[in-house]
Amino acid sequence: MVLCSAAFFGLITTFSRLAYDAGANPLTVVETRTAAFVLVFGAFQLITGRGLGLPQRNWIATLPMSVGIMAMSIGYLASVFFIKVSLAVVLFYSFPLIVGVMATISGRERFALPKALALLIAFGGLMMAIGLESESVDWRGVALVMLGALGVACNLTFTGPYFAGVDGLTVNVWNNFWGALALGAYLLLSDSLAWPSTGTGWAALGGVATCYVLGLPLMFGALKYLPPSQTAVMFNLEPVVSIIVASLLLGEVTQPLQWLGVAIMLGALCFSALRGAKSES
Repeated sequence: MVLCSAAFFGLITTFSRLAYDAGANPLTVVETRTAAFVLVFGAFQLITGRGLGLPQRNWIATLPMSVGIMAMSIGYLASVFFIKVSLAVVLFYSFPLIVGVMATISGRERFALPKALALLIAFGGLMMAIGLESESVDWRGVALVMLGALGVACNLTFTGPYFAGVDGLTVNVWNNFWGALALGAYLLLSDSLAWPSTGTGWAALGGVATCYVLGLPLMFGALKYLPPSQTAVMFNLEPVVSIIVASLLLGEVTQPLQWLGVAIMLGALCFSALRGAKSES
């Protein structure tokens, strides 16, 4: 389940790029996938009798959580409008580094030298992976993808307690609902909707929505069978899928040294996650 989820998420960035090439814009793509999730799983929760109710504390928390999700969605998907998918996914996967720093500073995790060294090595791998791209990088794409990484890092660091004891799928329906509502209102009022103009573009837009709708519940389903640390480690498949698919469908070229940097980064993050799980047990 987690491998399928990671593969679905890994396809989203390339599908987004194809939709942009056909005339869509990033905000329309984000709104489509967010609204699709709300419609599909809002209906699912109601039809199956699970409902959409949450305790007031958790329901209120979905508002700031939705800000993090929209920052992630808009930042990450809009970044590939300006920079290569392969570069965007490597930069986005700096979020575990940000989580490590934020969790330590906020006191949510204690400082551990092995884990700190692993994060430092991961940062070195990140620099190696992006080093060969430095002369041709659009700063707007970098700023957007780092906004996305910060959004997911904030949610991972601070929102865990608000998922405890409640249906995670219901929480995510509300998270996506607030984002879809706000972004949809903006797009309508500003007349900024931009749909694809080709069949390939529409297929790519549908692919973005389908992968998001399938990927998120599979991820939560996997958490019923695997510890969070193992789930996180296996999700390192996502950037690999993204880079391979971008090379096949978009013709992007990734140098061997960059692949080495990706391998170093992901290996260090895997070590950090497993080390954290061992210390917690």
